[in-house]
Amino acid sequence: MYLTKVIWIQGLLDFALSAYFIFITWGLYEQTENIVYTGLFVGLGFLPSLLCMPFFGVFVDRYHKKYLLLAAFATIFITIAVVLICFDDLSPILLIVSNMVLQLCGSLIRPAMQAYISALFSKEQLIVTFQRSASYTIIGGILGTAISSFFITQAVVSILAFTIIIATFIALSLLWLLPKDKLVTHRSRYSIFKEMRAGFTYCLSSRFFIQLLIIMMIGQLIYHTTVGFLAAYTYEVLKSTATLYGLLEITLSISGVLAGLLGTKYIKNFKQFSPIIMMAGLMLSLLLLALDTTIAFTVIGCAGIGYCTTWIRTTFQAIQQIATAQQYHGRAASIRMLFNQGSIVCLTPVFGILAEQFSAHSIFFLLASISVIGLFLCSTQQVRKQF
Repeated sequence: MYLTKVIWIQGLLDFALSAYFIFITWGLYEQTENIVYTGLFVGLGFLPSLLCMPFFGVFVDRYHKKYLLLAAFATIFITIAVVLICFDDLSPILLIVSNMVLQLCGSLIRPAMQAYISALFSKEQLIVTFQRSASYTIIGGILGTAISSFFITQAVVSILAFTIIIATFIALSLLWLLPKDKLVTHRSRYSIFKEMRAGFTYCLSSRFFIQLLIIMMIGQLIYHTTVGFLAAYTYEVLKSTATLYGLLEITLSISGVLAGLLGTKYIKNFKQFSPIIMMAGLMLSLLLLALDTTIAFTVIGCAGIGYCTTWIRTTFQAIQQIATAQQYHGRAASIRMLFNQGSIVCLTPVFGILAEQFSAHSIFFLLASISVIGLFLCSTQQVRKQF
C-alpha cells in the first residue's frame, strides 16, 4: 500500500518537473539563443543546494521526514505555479533563480525521501524498492517530457502549464495521506555543526564509501549534463526541432525504466562484473554522441546513457543505504548529493563556455573521459565484491 502511494507521489512530481524543465530550457534557449545561459541554468541551479546540503542531512536525521517533505513539495508547487503563470514577464535571470529554488527543494526531498522509504520498508526490501520506485518515477518523467514536447510544438502553453500545476498539487495531496515516520526521530544534544562534522567523518573515513561517492557523482554528472545540454545539441548539431529533442529525452527515460526493472536480473547474470560492464557501456554511449551526428546513433547513445546512469545511481545508492548505520541515513544521503551537485555546479558552467567556443560535441568527449575514472573505480575489489 505504501509503495503504491510512494510511486504515485514520485511519479507525479517527476512528471511535473520533467515537463517544466523541457518547457523552460527550450524557452530559455529560444529566448536568448545563447548556450551560456543553458550552462548557467543547469550549473547555478545547484549552487544553493550545494551550500545547504550538509545542513539538510542533519535536519533529516533530527526531524520527521514527512514534515520536511511536505514543506519542500509545497514550495515547489508555489514556485512552478508563479513561473508558469508569469512566464512571459520573467527575465532569464529570474528563470535561473526559480530553478535554484526548485533544485534546493529537490535536494531536501531526495535525502528525506530516501530516509523515509527506509522507515517504511525493511532493509531486505530496499534494493528492489529503490529500483522499482525509480522505474515508475521515470515513467512519470517520460510522460512529462512527451506531453511538454507535444504542447510546445503545438504552441498550447496554457494547457501545459495547467497540467503541470495540477500534477504537483496531487503529489502534495498524496504525500499528506502517508503516515509519519515509523522510526524514532533521532534527537541529539550536540549542535548541528558537530553532527554535520560527525557525518563527514563517518562517510569519508572509509575508502569504500569514498569510492561509492565518486562513482555516484560521475553517474549523476553525466546524466544531468546530458539532459541539460541535449536541447542545445539538438538545435545546434542535429539542426532539428523540439519534437526530436523530446524524443531523445524520452529515450533517456525509457532506457532508465528498463534499468530499474531489469537491474536485479542483470546483477544475477553478471555478478561482480556488473559495474565494469555498465561503466564501459556508458563510455561507449557518450562517444556515439561525440563522434557521430546521425539521428540513429544519437538515439542509441541516449538510450545507453539513460540505462547506464540510472543503473549506476539506483544500485549504488541502495548499496550505500544498506551499508550506512541508521542514525546516519540523512547525512550519508546529503553528503552523496553534496558530491553530486558540487561536480555539477563546478563543471556545467565550464561545459557551457566550451560548447559556445567549440561545439556541443566537445561536452560528450569530456564526459567520456570522466567515465574512465568511474571504470577504474568499478574494477576495484572493494566495489566488485558487493555484487
